Amino acid sequence: MSGATKCIRCGRSIDVDPALSVDLFEGMHWLCFHFEFEHDADPDVACNDIAGCPWWTISYLKDKLRELGVDPEAVIGEAISRKVRDGSTPSG
Repeated sequence: MSGATKCIRCGRSIDVDPALSVDLFEGMHWLCFHFEFEHDADPDVACNDIAGCPWWTISYLKDKLRELGVDPEAVIGEAISRKVRDGSTPSG
């Protein structure tokens, strides 16, 4: 495959494993594919695809943080502050 691969749904470059996206996800980012074919709810809320929906995962993680006595909004606020301050990401 030569050149940049563009997602057929959003038109942006596919930078993470473009060959997989072309073959498995019909030329889309995995998230674009999910919203196009699998997401059976409002795009801003979790759907029933518990294995692939990012909102479901985020919702679960927020619930788990609360269960552990941690405020999820405070965690997100800390991550935003860190990103603004020094450009770091949660994994870096």
